Amino acid sequence: MSLQLPALALSCAALLTACGGGGGGASGSRAQSVDFPYPGARYLAMAPAPLVATTSSGLPVTFASNTPANCTVTDGKLVPVAVGECSVTASQAGDGTYAPASAQQLFKVLKHLQTITFASPGFQPLASTPAPLVASSDSGLPVSLTSLTPAVCTVSGTRLTLVSKGECDIGASQAGDGTYDVAKPVVVAFDVGDAPPPVLPALSGFASLSATTDGGVFDTFAGSSIDGWWCSDANWCGASLSADGGSVSYHYLVQTGDPKHPYGGGGIGAYFGLEFLTPGVGSISSTGDTTGGVQVGKQKVLKLNVGQNSEWFGSGANNVKVTLVLGHFAKKASNNNSACNVALNTTFAPKSAAVTAYEVQLASFTGIGESCDLTVDPATELSKYPIVKIKIEAASTNVMVLSKSASSPTYPTELTLTAPVTVQ
Repeated sequence: MSLQLPALALSCAALLTACGGGGGGASGSRAQSVDFPYPGARYLAMAPAPLVATTSSGLPVTFASNTPANCTVTDGKLVPVAVGECSVTASQAGDGTYAPASAQQLFKVLKHLQTITFASPGFQPLASTPAPLVASSDSGLPVSLTSLTPAVCTVSGTRLTLVSKGECDIGASQAGDGTYDVAKPVVVAFDVGDAPPPVLPALSGFASLSATTDGGVFDTFAGSSIDGWWCSDANWCGASLSADGGSVSYHYLVQTGDPKHPYGGGGIGAYFGLEFLTPGVGSISSTGDTTGGVQVGKQKVLKLNVGQNSEWFGSGANNVKVTLVLGHFAKKASNNNSACNVALNTTFAPKSAAVTAYEVQLASFTGIGESCDLTVDPATELSKYPIVKIKIEAASTNVMVLSKSASSPTYPTELTLTAPVTVQ
């Protein structure tokens, strides 16, 4: 005699298997589940990255792409193929004890981000013949240069021609292609005239892990949704000082398998960075404007030297955010009249994991980190109030690329800052 299951029972059995709830298998088999965390967006032209999933049984997981036109899986690593939605199934076939189980994730494959490297040629004497301008993109695609101030300077290809005294602004752009997204435009500004502006020191070195050689306070910060938004665990975060006092490295290791900080699954939120007071600032006033610090005049760029760990650099979300806290004080009415200082910020994309010199244009500090309920014009703020604190942090911490195996997942973010930091 044959026995048929009702259609509803068949549907439920199929649903349990598809959703990772077990089902199927021989009589008496134990259910198992698949935990397949959201892997985040992936980008074209990136190296294949491991997918991570675990089972309640401890049995190994295999991965398969359901959308091979947009992504494939090779040796457990995701290979982006084309822009679009990528669907991946994590499966466990079961054994004599456990029933099969699976889980799916749906995420996007995006065009690869590209960045433009365009160092300012610096101050130019009006009577000089400038060297050719040099600009490139990390995609290898050609960069276009345009003068935004043709009354002061003009550009033809890479040839710069000086016309009159004043500020010369040159824009660099790259339109992208089928693999690379449009690059964020870069604008460099420099003076054309008789004499260059002086170099202003912001950080000369480190006296310790809490003080600069300029007499300012140095500090670090990190936290995530897993550790209560503040890192107090020495196994998760820590800093080291080079023997010559010229560099500090600060790391934060998000460890989803650490029983002291239980991870409930899902997305991970985190922040991470370091900060220091500039020369002449003993502390930031909580009652009025802060004096001392770095007062910008005709200076155009912030120069600094930073490095990253290889996992963060290779994550595709490795931008560094720089914030300038100014001496401009106000009471913030929207937050119980609390003390507040105006802050401006910008981001830049690192060119290498190794410590590298970067020039950040002051004109790019258009993000308002804190307005203190005031109407803020970034250029006016920088010209009127000194820079009293500089913060350098992860625009996005690494929560994608592992440094350990899937059975002991650790997501490291590390930033190295090497003196000097100058405004010039």
